[in-house]
Amino acid sequence: MPSLLRNVAALIAALTILQLAGGLLGARLPLSFVAEGHTRTEWGIVAAAYSAGFMMGAMIATMLLARVGNIRVYAACAAVFAVATLALHFTNDLWSWGLARMIAGIAVALMFAAIESWLSHSIAPRVRGEVLSVYQVVTKGALAIGPFLAFNYAPNTAEPWMIAAAIAALSMIPVCFTATTEPEPPKAQPLALVEQFATAPAAVIGAFGAGLVNGGVLALAPLYAAQHYGAPAAAEFYSAAFTGSLLLQWPAGRVSDRLDRRLVIAGLAFIAAITAFALALWSGQLSRWQAVALFFAWGAGGLSFYGIAVAHMADRAEPGKLAQSAAGVLFVWAVGSVIGPLIMGPLVDWFNVAGLFWFAGGVALAVTVLMFWRQSTREGPATKEEFAPQSATSVAAGEIAYGEDSPQAPVGDIEHAGDIADRRAWARREAHLHRRRHQDR
Repeated sequence: MPSLLRNVAALIAALTILQLAGGLLGARLPLSFVAEGHTRTEWGIVAAAYSAGFMMGAMIATMLLARVGNIRVYAACAAVFAVATLALHFTNDLWSWGLARMIAGIAVALMFAAIESWLSHSIAPRVRGEVLSVYQVVTKGALAIGPFLAFNYAPNTAEPWMIAAAIAALSMIPVCFTATTEPEPPKAQPLALVEQFATAPAAVIGAFGAGLVNGGVLALAPLYAAQHYGAPAAAEFYSAAFTGSLLLQWPAGRVSDRLDRRLVIAGLAFIAAITAFALALWSGQLSRWQAVALFFAWGAGGLSFYGIAVAHMADRAEPGKLAQSAAGVLFVWAVGSVIGPLIMGPLVDWFNVAGLFWFAGGVALAVTVLMFWRQSTREGPATKEEFAPQSATSVAAGEIAYGEDSPQAPVGDIEHAGDIADRRAWARREAHLHRRRHQDR
């Protein structure tokens, strides 16, 4: 394990450094944009543009990685991300910011795809969970720390953009100097979204609900914090949400290995719903630390159930289609993250900042109800993949978490299973095929 971590440490370090910039920008962008006189509706458009760019980047990642390789894709996109971030200081109109953030979204999606596909290639099945847990802890920790890197600067100063751009540039260093061999060019698979919904409706619903809620709340919550508790509170809110998710996602995932995952998704969504309703109902009446604690609890629930939804899809996915299933779930999440800010922005303008929490609570409650409905109408899978925590970053994240199923791999040949993890994977695939044959008969 230590030697393997040394092999992939440079890759994990690159995304950890990048996430420092992501955390900083997540807390600072809405404050700076609104300080220029823009409405929350306009900020919702900018936030949606970033998510749309992220979705476009995920769609073209396979083609670019196959053409120029992982290192070149990452280095080029880090440079583009830095330039797009610095450009925010030289303009303040809606469409320029929207374009800059869309370009940044494309670049970030490609950077994650480059590193996560590389990690998937480098990690052996028997240690995948251990490495992934380290990866999740350090990158989410970076998201929680990032907002404090520009804690004392006024919203409309240039320093936060300069710091974020410098951090993005620094993230190139571990990638460019790593001795780890680049992976083979990836192979693209179609999304087949209708098939994904037929395979695991609860996973698709959960992923869409996560994108719909989280995209808007994370984009607009800093405005809520600044309005009621001052600009410095924005960093505390943003950090608290990711800290809550970091602490709860793994225990919730382990519980979902033993219970129906849909019930766990329902429980996490219910936590997100009641905390969102509390923040909306007592908006402005809570002390600063009470509000931060509630947002911590919201992040523990709201930012954790996407990973359980991916695990549920992995349980039901056919052998050889894991990458396709991960792509479908990520695409559904991205669609939700585009729509969420577009809806929440006007709600905040019409019903004050608390409006975003009323909407977030309503969506999370709907996800809770739908999970119970799906659990009552369809039995859970007879066998499960072991849970591994996952964030909505790239299709390759699913391959890191659960291994890459090759459509050409001989499903029935156990002689080529080199270790216990391979044998377990073979047994799960055989059990799945047996159930499919039984259903077909």
